Amino acid sequence: MKKKLSIDEILNQTFFGLDTLTMLDDVEHFIKFAESNIAWQKHSQYCRTERECDKEEFDDPSMEAQYRDQMLEDVVYRFDVGLTQRVRYAGLAALITTIEWCLLSLKKRATFPFPKKRDSTNETIHVLSVFNEKATLGLEAKIEHLEAVIQVRNCLVHAAGLLESFRYEQQLRARLLTLSGINASNTNFLGEIIEIKPGFLEGVVEDVRTWLPSIEQTASQQGLLRK
Repeated sequence: MKKKLSIDEILNQTFFGLDTLTMLDDVEHFIKFAESNIAWQKHSQYCRTERECDKEEFDDPSMEAQYRDQMLEDVVYRFDVGLTQRVRYAGLAALITTIEWCLLSLKKRATFPFPKKRDSTNETIHVLSVFNEKATLGLEAKIEHLEAVIQVRNCLVHAAGLLESFRYEQQLRARLLTLSGINASNTNFLGEIIEIKPGFLEGVVEDVRTWLPSIEQTASQQGLLRK
């Protein structure tokens, strides 16, 4: 039988990770809203373009068909590739930034001297690895996955998503093989570029929800964090 808490017990109860969950929810809502809006706008623009094409007249019927196909292909490319990938790039950047905020805030509250990181190690991965070791969190697989996703973010920020322009191209190529939902493609005809598939970001958010908010609780209970 579940015990009902009094109002005093509720007010005195410590709830861990609520701000983290809220920020993760915000990222997920941004992605879903933006993508659903793009889908609606695509349908609207496609219908509008079809009507405009119907008004055009050509002496050569083959030119009319070619013009129509080109105009409609432009609409599909704009919404399915150009705008969609920009939204997913922004969503990935927002997600990694949220994770960084959460972990770096925990670092500031640490009750122990924080070890220095190696120059090649990402700061967020370093902080997570330290808490993972100190609190015995068992997040090794999560850390490896997050490190790969962070490197994808770095490629987007520092090399516009173009693999051949990224300093750690070969390392990133190897990591892409471990990420179901991200691959390299030539969708913009500029060379191999990061392509984020539908649902990938939402899946990462859902996975991060299972472990990131609980770090604060576990570390606090072990005396690793100041209140």
